[in-house]
Amino acid sequence: MRHVPEGVKTLGEAVRLLRELEGLTLRGLAEKIGVSAPFLSDLEHGRRQTDRYEQLASALNTHIDELRALDTRVSADMRDWLAANPKLLYLLRDMQTSGRPVPYEALRRTFDTEG
Repeated sequence: MRHVPEGVKTLGEAVRLLRELEGLTLRGLAEKIGVSAPFLSDLEHGRRQTDRYEQLASALNTHIDELRALDTRVSADMRDWLAANPKLLYLLRDMQTSGRPVPYEALRRTFDTEG
């Protein structure tokens, strides 16, 4: 099973790189996951989004969670949750403006250790 190459920042970039590593053409991958080649091209260039993570992960021989982690969309329920928790939104803004790296691992440990 392949990992998304390090340094990849978008889902489209990951799909293109993994597709090429698997030796698949754009049309070949599109057929495997049930979309048109133009749709897949748009996905690779960041002009479209998709929820076909399971099909992509299977066709690209990669981990579904690594693909999902590159989806930058904010779901409606997440927007509602942020709106209901304004202090969290301010914290995120402070993190953004600080210029410091986001402490992902420290945040994850906070939730992994709570009861």
